[in-house]
Amino acid sequence: MAEPHRVGPLLLHQGSARDQGTRAQLAAALPGGELSEPDGLGVFEATVPAGDREDALQAVWNAIAASGTDDHIVFLEHPELPEHWRPRSGAPGG
Repeated sequence: MAEPHRVGPLLLHQGSARDQGTRAQLAAALPGGELSEPDGLGVFEATVPAGDREDALQAVWNAIAASGTDDHIVFLEHPELPEHWRPRSGAPGG
């Protein structure tokens, strides 16, 4: 059964107009979720209905990707994505 879970993302542009636009884009891509106002550092909470914390992290991760805001938001805690840090392209000249 889905229940509300909180995820803590961080906006990277120190409260700029870009951050407000980024939050609006994320909110549009996160149906059923709610976003809190960011604190002075840019940390906010995304509350989403999910089966567990991992599902909540994945839902917010997917919404960030779908909204194209991945250059403007980072996670304080990553979802369990195998080798998420690895580059997707091959080696130069390879």
